[in-house]
Amino acid sequence: METKIRPMQWSDLDAVGQLRPEGWGDILPPIIFYLNDPACMTFVAERADRIIGVANGTDWGQTGWVGPIIVDASSRGQGLGSLLTKTIMEGLQAKGCRTLLLIATEFGKPVYEKLGFIGDSRYCFLKAEQQADFEAYSGSIPLRAAHPSDLPMLSELDQRAAGERRISVLEKLLQNNGGWVVPREDGSGIRGYYLHGAPWGSGPIVAEDEEAGCRLLQQAFVVEKHLSAGVSEHNHKAIEYLQRIGFTIVTYADRMVLGEHPVWHPDMIYSRISGSLG
Repeated sequence: METKIRPMQWSDLDAVGQLRPEGWGDILPPIIFYLNDPACMTFVAERADRIIGVANGTDWGQTGWVGPIIVDASSRGQGLGSLLTKTIMEGLQAKGCRTLLLIATEFGKPVYEKLGFIGDSRYCFLKAEQQADFEAYSGSIPLRAAHPSDLPMLSELDQRAAGERRISVLEKLLQNNGGWVVPREDGSGIRGYYLHGAPWGSGPIVAEDEEAGCRLLQQAFVVEKHLSAGVSEHNHKAIEYLQRIGFTIVTYADRMVLGEHPVWHPDMIYSRISGSLG
């Protein structure tokens, strides 16, 4: 039976929502975000007029992110994940992306390895119980609300950390939801930022020092009551702080690369944007 890969339409939302893997939250809020963002390309796999898979890619210029790739449980093991991944890869490469990145689940890693992706590092995922001590931060680092005029400073700091220019998603989160920044004492800029209200859960937190990063983590937990966090295994300070306030490591996932390895500073990233956007 023929499988058709085509761009996702708004009318596909209900069917795509039914693809949610076991243990995942609602996948529709991030899918809606992708459909509204010109940096993203979203495709569905259709067989006998039934949607059995969805995939997204995000174009950051020199780099592109592959994912999520979601295949209906009844259709796994038939090469569909590979077909969707290739579709996204070809679309991003056609746009000029020289580096492709992704976060691999247990199911997806063998597929990506066959397509040439290699492991770069790992993300560490932590969870907390309701009694986590979110107030446990010693220090009096000043915060202020983020303003639209902060976008150039946010983007410069984010690009230093991620090695990618992700200004479009930062602008959207800043305009729609706002956030907080840690200003430098001399008024010359910011030491860190946190943008909240992301449709997939925790928003991004980037800081140039441990003190600012942990202060922003505390703000995120106090304000939004998130009980999960994802950071690079190389950000030891973030992991130590999270464990100190009651989080425990529950799993890891591989960050994989195809092409040139971007120069990035994971020790500056205290909460990633998402597994689909970097």
